[in-house]
Amino acid sequence: MAEEKKTATKKTTTTRRRARTDTGAFKADDPKTPDVNEAWEEVPAEEPKAEPVKAPADGIVWYESREPEPTQFSVAGYNPIRNFSNGRLEFRVKAEDVERFEKNHFCMNARIVRKR
Repeated sequence: MAEEKKTATKKTTTTRRRARTDTGAFKADDPKTPDVNEAWEEVPAEEPKAEPVKAPADGIVWYESREPEPTQFSVAGYNPIRNFSNGRLEFRVKAEDVERFEKNHFCMNARIVRKR
C-alpha cells in the first residue's frame, strides 16, 4: 500500500455580500449570464480580533466574585473587599500583577471575574 502524504491546508472561510458599483449602488444580476450572479460577491470572512487588555490610568484593575459569597477568601495573596450592597467580593489588583492573578484557579474557573 502506498503511503499518502497529508499536507496542512489553511481553511479559508468566505462570506457573501451584495456587490456594489464604483458609486456605491448595488449591482444588478445580468440575465444574459445565468451561471453567474453578479449581484453577489464572495469576500474573505473577517476573523474576530481580541481586544487588547489596556492597563487603567491609575494602575489598578478591579475584580469581583461572579456570585455573592458567604465567606471571604484571598486570591493570589490579595485580600477581598466585601461589597455589602450585593454580597460579592471585590479585589483591587495592581496592573502589573494581573497576569499572575488571572492564573489563580478561582479566576480560571470564572468564580472571580474582571469587573466591568
